[in-house]
Amino acid sequence: MDDSTRDQVLAVAEDLFDRDSLYKLAASVVEARKRKSLRFWQDEMLSELSKHAGVDVTSKLKFIAVFKGTADKYYTPPSPEEQAELDEAKGQLRDQVSEIGKTIRKIARRGEYITPPGVPQEPLNNAAREIGFHVTFSLQELVESLLQHAEEDGHNKRNQHICCELIRARHLGANAPLPKLIKLASDSVDSAIEYFDAGKTSLDGWYRPLSEGIFLCGYLDMNERMERLCQWATPRKKSGYEGPLDSEIQELTLVTAGLFQGDFKPGFGRKLSRCSDSRKARVRLLANIVQAIVDEDQDAFHVSTQKAVQNYRKRKAPDPNLALLSECLPVHINTAYYAGLCRGMSRCDFPDNIAAYLYRPMSTET
Repeated sequence: MDDSTRDQVLAVAEDLFDRDSLYKLAASVVEARKRKSLRFWQDEMLSELSKHAGVDVTSKLKFIAVFKGTADKYYTPPSPEEQAELDEAKGQLRDQVSEIGKTIRKIARRGEYITPPGVPQEPLNNAAREIGFHVTFSLQELVESLLQHAEEDGHNKRNQHICCELIRARHLGANAPLPKLIKLASDSVDSAIEYFDAGKTSLDGWYRPLSEGIFLCGYLDMNERMERLCQWATPRKKSGYEGPLDSEIQELTLVTAGLFQGDFKPGFGRKLSRCSDSRKARVRLLANIVQAIVDEDQDAFHVSTQKAVQNYRKRKAPDPNLALLSECLPVHINTAYYAGLCRGMSRCDFPDNIAAYLYRPMSTET
């Protein structure tokens, strides 16, 4: 690419994107050199840039050729107030990560910290046996520890994660009291709704409170709360979680929220279409479930859910010492499945080796 063409593309990019987005794109050149392919959000920005510039810059090599060495040009130092806010947010995040780590290890009664005994515990029901659930800690003691932590934490959206873990524990045979679970889930979803209404997502992010809230509302038939929770989502929202989670999964969470906003906005449809073309099988298969819900296609809903679980079964077995049940069951598939049920899809009759991975509904529990 010659210098004049490069300058032309950069000029279009400066008009098209805000400085923060442009800096993020330019700064990602270093990472892009090490990867085999571009990330989803990079593909999205470069496709838009190519359309406006009239020059194709969607390949990895052309992206690097255009943006190498430009990051400093687009960097905007934060103001003292913004820096103080960022430092405070980082401190809060460190504290939250530390507390989550403590909670995971806090698996014994009365808050005692113990080393897992290292002896696999017997599965408590057929679902646990079917998925090969073997852990070195007491599932019932984990439930009691989670309930104690939730009571100490009070009215907080972070309790959504505890509720989801309790539902997984019930599915795997533990005795998690249903009245407490329903009350805790209702309060935590209300906290998430208040969080979105207050517009605080720039600090703590939106992905976890939205995705866990959608699942809880779908699982517990909280339809009014589901609509209130999902009103916040728009097709233009950016990924709210930086980490190993696929950005496309976050995109699909926004699309799922769009199902509960009345008319399904075209922007959500475009996001769904891009995820359906993802290079990653787990993303494509999850997108197929959501597409079946959009199309109100019961047969496709059944087939796509089963294929997604079959793909999940190929994953590496989790660490048996890790007291984190979200590592043992397909979180995103269950969220999409229960969102579909909430949208009027019928419950599917799966073979035992598939049904074992989908959380047992309350109506079937004794």
